[in-house]
Amino acid sequence: MSYGPSLGNIAGAIAAVIICTIIIISCSGSGEKEEPSAMDKLVPAEMLGWKAQPETEKYDRETIFDYINGAGEVYLSYGFQKVDVTRFSKADAPEISVEIFDMKTPEDAYGVFSHSRESEEEGIGGGYEFGGSLLCFWKGQYFACVRSDEDTPESKDAVFAMARSIDSSIASAGNKPDVVGFLPSSNLGKGSVRYFHSQASLNYHYFLSEENLLHLDTNTQAALGSYNPGNVNLLCVQYPNPDLARAAYDSFIDGFMPEGKETGAAKVENHRWVVAEVIDNCVVIVFDVKHEMAGRTLLKSCAENIQGLTT
Repeated sequence: MSYGPSLGNIAGAIAAVIICTIIIISCSGSGEKEEPSAMDKLVPAEMLGWKAQPETEKYDRETIFDYINGAGEVYLSYGFQKVDVTRFSKADAPEISVEIFDMKTPEDAYGVFSHSRESEEEGIGGGYEFGGSLLCFWKGQYFACVRSDEDTPESKDAVFAMARSIDSSIASAGNKPDVVGFLPSSNLGKGSVRYFHSQASLNYHYFLSEENLLHLDTNTQAALGSYNPGNVNLLCVQYPNPDLARAAYDSFIDGFMPEGKETGAAKVENHRWVVAEVIDNCVVIVFDVKHEMAGRTLLKSCAENIQGLTT
């Protein structure tokens, strides 16, 4: 008498299950391709005879240093999410590469664009810079760079054509950070504005201190601009609330110029003035100004912008 299935029947049932599972997996994957990501759709397949190579290099926050070891920290400080790199080839022509960085927000896309650019032109994205064989621009949450291995008239045309194609494929333009608009526009050096969050970025553009006197972090938004004549620098840092701004101001005064505790102004080692003030939820500081009153005039213009744009 049999009290259950035989070993042969059990083996057969197991084999049938395995075969069915393989068939299901095979059918579910057959004929289906991975859907292109939003960034994949921004890059043209061909431009002026240059054709995209089939494999796109992709890097994220964990692998960014495999691609740009030296500058990885800069991108991470702006909220970098990922970058796609597409290379284009054409017979008897230099290779062209396209990098599209997803920076999560338009503010940080503008920020990473502003980090090292020396000029800013209009006409592609929210602003672009072209030099030699490299064109970089920002638009929406994206920062894009198109680069040719060699600078030829033909490759230059292709670089601009690719940039304009990518620009037209990005639906949302986005806006520059509000804090950038707080900087007075009169006598502001073209291409001098930097937007950032971190102490390291501030010291890169204008060395202040090894200590984080202004309490900069991911929740702060800072804009730095250079003014002529005299290469005067104005720094505006926006905090989540006025109490944090006041605490940062007190820290700056105590650590950088305690002699200016009562007036918010002091002549420092380079024999120029530093003038500082708390305006709403912002700390505004003018560096390297020859006369205190000139610094206060610049502060007043910044205060008018802050109050005009936040009310």
